[in-house]
Amino acid sequence: MKNFSEHQRLWFYRVLTLTVTVVLAHLLTIWAAPRVIMQILMHGPVAQNMNMHNQAAFPDAVTAKSRSVVMPSPDMLYSVCAYDLRQGPVRVQAAPQLKNYWSIALYAANSDNFFVRNDRQAQGRPVDLWLVAAGGDPQHKAPPPGSEVVVSPSGTGFLLMRVLTSDYQAEKAIVEPARHTLQCSPA
Repeated sequence: MKNFSEHQRLWFYRVLTLTVTVVLAHLLTIWAAPRVIMQILMHGPVAQNMNMHNQAAFPDAVTAKSRSVVMPSPDMLYSVCAYDLRQGPVRVQAAPQLKNYWSIALYAANSDNFFVRNDRQAQGRPVDLWLVAAGGDPQHKAPPPGSEVVVSPSGTGFLLMRVLTSDYQAEKAIVEPARHTLQCSPA
């Protein structure tokens, strides 16, 4: 810095300050934004209205007026569950028995998708998951026979079940009972 003029030193510190600010803002956004979004999704007013904490909830079918999600798909029915593994495992069960596409996706508290099961993978068999936290089960409960153990990278997370319907009104009698087979309950 001895060889820098006062003017050069001033610009060096300005550029350094700007660079550090940009890097910190970027890292904070990349780290914080997904977590904040997931917290709102799992604990916000919509989640509280649906009462989806460790239990399945079934939002209304998407219409042209639905805007809680940007550009929602009217071809999909959704079922949701905000799970909390801090007190012990959560059991997830579903038996959609549909010829149409369906899937169950699990998301960690930072919005990372870490597990998916769909109609093709299930091959007509019911889904039976025993969801445990990465640190293990504090109660040391054994999974029920036939349950697939799934380790969540976070103590809380979100389950999203999607059911494809090409004509909801015509298929309502089939797809509604199928999506309502979802159960999400503490062990």
